[in-house]
Amino acid sequence: MVCKLSVFAFLSVTLSITYCYQCSERAPDGYCVVVNVTEPYEQATYPQNETLIWIRNSTIPVFNRSLFTPLAEVEYLAIHRLQIEQLHLDGCDTLEVLFAPYNAIERVSAVEGLPLRQLHLYHNQLTDVSALRALTGIEQLYLHDNLLESLRLDTFVPMRKLKILTLQRNRLRTIVAGTANKLLVMPRLEQLFLQFNQLPHLDTGLWRMERLRVLDLSHNQLAYLLTFLEELPALRTLGLHHNPWHCGWLFGMLERLGARELDADDGSMGFDDEASCPGLRLDDRFCCNENASTPDPVLLLVSRTGIVDELQQQIRGAKRRIETLEEAQRKQTHQFGELAQRFATIEQLCGQRSKELN
Repeated sequence: MVCKLSVFAFLSVTLSITYCYQCSERAPDGYCVVVNVTEPYEQATYPQNETLIWIRNSTIPVFNRSLFTPLAEVEYLAIHRLQIEQLHLDGCDTLEVLFAPYNAIERVSAVEGLPLRQLHLYHNQLTDVSALRALTGIEQLYLHDNLLESLRLDTFVPMRKLKILTLQRNRLRTIVAGTANKLLVMPRLEQLFLQFNQLPHLDTGLWRMERLRVLDLSHNQLAYLLTFLEELPALRTLGLHHNPWHCGWLFGMLERLGARELDADDGSMGFDDEASCPGLRLDDRFCCNENASTPDPVLLLVSRTGIVDELQQQIRGAKRRIETLEEAQRKQTHQFGELAQRFATIEQLCGQRSKELN
């Protein structure tokens, strides 16, 4: 519906058009479907009391505050396949779930304080997602099938509630924890997907993901991992297949996985097929290469530096706690000594009193 409002200003007539969009249909999942959204976006009105809206059959190159503000009551918004090139998360103060896949998004930005819990940005053209660190309340973030080549995982550290992070089928060649020797703490992350990238190595030495259960590293270029698995105490499933692993490293890793009773590439993740294995097969599941690159001792030492620093910090903290306990013990010993003297005095007085009465 198009609402036309005529206004007079300075003796001239200006025609102002307000688009009053209605639900063209109701999707099976409850979404109010709105079609043919066009400019001017700021003056548009949408169906009242609708918390689920799906915009379709529209072309919107830039989706920003001018579009989010009229959707002030919406909690779930679907804007996929709208040829969006830039997404600016601003003005969506009630939005909890945003579906924006299958666009052409190259740039994304976000203001702080948004209530977003889920953000679906897969199948876009993103090369940088650092601006998303402002989304501190996000729980599920889907970034697979983009154009990411390098990534700093500390981008996601402010997301203290993040449980699921998908990064598969990008072009990742480099993943770093962040600042050198600074621990990467992601306390609620449960699932991390990195398969189908181009990673030649990965150091998890500084990762602190105490709830991570699923980690998929399959279909990369990994010959070894700089890890001893202690960093991931809750890990249950580790995807390893389709990597050019060093045979010696892989043999040791499989032993450690077995000791912890972990699932390495269970049936749901897959195995190395025999036809594509140019080297040896271990455990009838994994392919490895005897001539693959071996872990660089220098890199291994550097990766352990953060752990050593953390242990030293824990030792210093333990020493402080011991000193505090010792001081408390000394105070208690002194107090017990004073009480013992008082009891002795009381006992002596009682003895004297008893003699006097006899």
